Amino acid sequence: MSDEFDFGESEKEAKRGMDKAYGSARVHSWQVDAGRWFMLLPIGTEFHADDLIKAVGLPDEGPNKNNVVGAWFNGLAKSGFIRWTGKTVKSERIDRHTGMNRVWVKIK
Repeated sequence: MSDEFDFGESEKEAKRGMDKAYGSARVHSWQVDAGRWFMLLPIGTEFHADDLIKAVGLPDEGPNKNNVVGAWFNGLAKSGFIRWTGKTVKSERIDRHTGMNRVWVKIK
């Protein structure tokens, strides 16, 4: 097996990248805006990344700004604030090239 494939190491790198993206001082104001938007959603609301970005925009993170959005969703899911509904929708954002967005539901 080559050094190119190692699931455990891949998971560690993913976590490191998400932690770095989410912890960046440059995105602090975006995190505050995203948190405020989320807290105003009623419990049971279904939403996806396009909804968040329409409401508060993308963080000022250069080429890694999408990583920050993903890390934000990951943090909410791990903290038990949201749950994936099992549904996906195609993104309307041009730079996502109709990529799939998970649909989440606010549970607390």
